[in-house]
Amino acid sequence: MAEKMPRFMTNATVIKALAKVFAFQAIEIDLLRARAGISDADWKALKTEAFKKTYAKQRAFYEDRLTGAFALERISQSERETRLLELWLRQSEEPPKEEP
Repeated sequence: MAEKMPRFMTNATVIKALAKVFAFQAIEIDLLRARAGISDADWKALKTEAFKKTYAKQRAFYEDRLTGAFALERISQSERETRLLELWLRQSEEPPKEEP
């Protein structure tokens, strides 16, 4: 019996699969919005507000966490912003940890 070669997913395959998932989710969201009677303008406002709240929450968390580290170093505001952004991006790439 011939050995089976392991199957590898190429980046293109992953992208196609994700595109299908996101397209399906977009259809579901559109159907739910239509059912709830949410207009495009209202939907855009809701999304913008949600993004702003999420960003503000993440930023506040990391600023509080790093205040002590920044106090020990003499770094510029732009360096602080860069570090906050890097931490935020790293956190968004990590799988979510369940809180007790």
